[in-house]
Amino acid sequence: MLTIGVVDFEGQYNHLIYRRLLEIGVRAELFKPTLPVEEIERRYDGIVISGGSMNLPEDLDKLGHVPEYVLKYTKPILGICLGHHTIAYMYGGQLSRSNPEFGEVVIYVDDEDDILKGMGKSFIAWESHNVEVSVPPPDFQVLAHSDTVRVQAMKHRSRPVYSVQFHPEVEHTENGIQIFRNFAEICRR
Repeated sequence: MLTIGVVDFEGQYNHLIYRRLLEIGVRAELFKPTLPVEEIERRYDGIVISGGSMNLPEDLDKLGHVPEYVLKYTKPILGICLGHHTIAYMYGGQLSRSNPEFGEVVIYVDDEDDILKGMGKSFIAWESHNVEVSVPPPDFQVLAHSDTVRVQAMKHRSRPVYSVQFHPEVEHTENGIQIFRNFAEICRR
């Protein structure tokens, strides 16, 4: 059975991600960011790196092995919020402080690729952040934007690494569960 690991930063949404994965028939496990990359490589068909109360780059040392996961894990990765920032930062993108966004935002899909398939040309998503990816990393393609955030979703051009600024796991995001279905399909390949 497909098994997806969810990095547990003890953030408010980690358990929701876990539940969404279970709802789509995936075996899911929460794991601490102290597991070595070799262990998560053996255990999981894909991982989700979600949010927490940290900000980058000042809290990089609080992320445990997550920076190593981002660069060395060979299977699919989905970054959400803090995970999105971590992926961007580790691959050479730029982050900047933004006006805090908490609530509903319209996301415009520029390229649905694999991860946003079935989400339509635009959808309402839930935001909860005060940092954004201001310049995407060189090897990444921007997949979606909003009126205030240029990089709402992105994908590595050659590796199965995806990330989103918004929270697909909350009910306020229209059809957010579709993103988890898409990620599971990517992990099955």
